[in-house]
Amino acid sequence: MRNHRIPSRPHLQGDPAPLRLRHSARDLTDGGGLVLLRRLWDRWEVGRWLDRRAAGVGGHYRPSLMVEAWAALLFYGGGWMDDLALVAARGVRRLFGWERVPDPTTFGRWLRRAGPVLVPALDELLWRLVRLRWREEGVPEQLTLVLDSTVAVRYGEKQAGAEVGYNPTRPGRPSHHPLLAFAAETGDCLGVRWRPGSAWSGEGAAAWIEELVGRLRGAGVREITVRLDKGFFARRVVRTLQDLGVSYFLKVPNHQVVRRQLGTWRRSVRADGIFEGARSVWTASGTLWGGRLLSLEGRRPLGEAEGTLPLDTHEIVATAHILTDREGIHALTAWRAYNRGAVVELRIKELGQLQVGRTAVDDLDGNALLWSLGALAYQLLHTIRSQSLSGPWRTATPDRLRSWLFRLPGRLTRHARKHYLQLRPDEPLRARLLQALRRLGRLRAPPLPAAG
Repeated sequence: MRNHRIPSRPHLQGDPAPLRLRHSARDLTDGGGLVLLRRLWDRWEVGRWLDRRAAGVGGHYRPSLMVEAWAALLFYGGGWMDDLALVAARGVRRLFGWERVPDPTTFGRWLRRAGPVLVPALDELLWRLVRLRWREEGVPEQLTLVLDSTVAVRYGEKQAGAEVGYNPTRPGRPSHHPLLAFAAETGDCLGVRWRPGSAWSGEGAAAWIEELVGRLRGAGVREITVRLDKGFFARRVVRTLQDLGVSYFLKVPNHQVVRRQLGTWRRSVRADGIFEGARSVWTASGTLWGGRLLSLEGRRPLGEAEGTLPLDTHEIVATAHILTDREGIHALTAWRAYNRGAVVELRIKELGQLQVGRTAVDDLDGNALLWSLGALAYQLLHTIRSQSLSGPWRTATPDRLRSWLFRLPGRLTRHARKHYLQLRPDEPLRARLLQALRRLGRLRAPPLPAAG
C-alpha cells in the first residue's frame, strides 16, 4: 500500500519535518492495560465457572469466551456488536489468547440462544464476585442497599421489549427500563433486572428486595438500610421492608393524601442551604402505613422583589417527604440520610460510560443477557480499581481508566514459544500497571466459603 505524506510544519517550535504514514506495522495493540481484566478473570477462575454452569448453551464458542470478549469490548470502549471487529483487529484477541473473535451475526444468535441459561448464571456469578471482593476487604457490617431504574432509549422496530413508558429524556419514544441494585458504601453492583419500557419504576422491586436482603444477611451483613426513590412508593414495597425488619428511607410523592397525614409545620433553624432559593425550611411529621412520615418545605416570602408590597404569605420552593422506620430522628436527618444514597446516580452514569445498554436485539432473553453482561463488566472493573489501584485511581471513572490505563499502547511479540506484551520504557503508567498486576495476583483464589 502506498505511503501517505503529511506536509512539513514550517512554523512549528520543534522538528518541522514532514510525516509519512506507513501501513506495515505489525503486532501492535492499543489495549495493553486490558491484561488487568485477563489477570482478574483467570485468578478468580471466572471462565472455568461459566463453562461449567452454562455447558448446555451449545455452539462453537464456549460461554466463557463470549462473555469475556464482550466484557473486554466494554472496557475497550465499544458498545455495539459491530465493534467486535475492533477487538479482533487491534491485538486484543492475541492479548487474551482467544481462538478468534465471533462476528456480530454469530454473537447476536448466541445472545438469543444463551439468554435463558446465562441470565440466572450471570446473576449468581455477579454475587460470587461481590463476595470474593468482600473476602479481601472484609464484609461490611452496615450497608445501604440502593435500588434505582434507568431508561435506555430504543430506536427501530426490531428490538424486543422496546415499549412506550416512563422516558424523561425522550418522551414518547420506546425504551427499556431495567432495574439496578448497588451497595452505596462499597460501590458494588448487586444485580440487574431487565424490564420492558412499559414497566413502572417499582415493578418487581418487592420480591427482588427480599432476595437481595437474604443474600446480604447470608454474607454476614448485620445492619441493612434500603434507600428507594419515589418511583418505588407502593404499599406492597413498604410492607415488604417492614416484614424483612430492615431500616428504610423511601421518598414519597407530594400527594394530597400524603399531606393530610402531617401535623403542624414548624420552622427549622438548622436548615440553611437545604433547598436552593428558599429563605426558610419548615418541617412536619406524621404516620403512613406503619412508618414515620417526615416532611420538609422550602419557603420564600412573597413581596420581596423591588417595588412590591411585603405580603404576609409565602411561596413554596420545594417539598420533600421521607417515609422511614427510624424512631427519634429529625426530618433533616432523614433527608440527609436519603441523599447519601444518591451515589447510585453516579454508578448508573458509570454503566453508561461502559456503553451498557447501547445495543439491543429482537429477543427478550437476549436483551436481558446484554444487561447482565454489562453488570458483570462493571463489577469486574470495580474490583480492578478498588483492589489493584491506589490513590485517586481507586475511584476513577470508566472513562478515565479507559483513556489512561486500559488503552495503553504496546507490542505483542513471541520468542521461544513465549508470548510478550512490550510497553515503552518511558510509559508514565507502566509502573502502576505492574503494581496492579502484582496485587491482582495476590488475591485469594476460589473456592468461597459457604454462605451463612
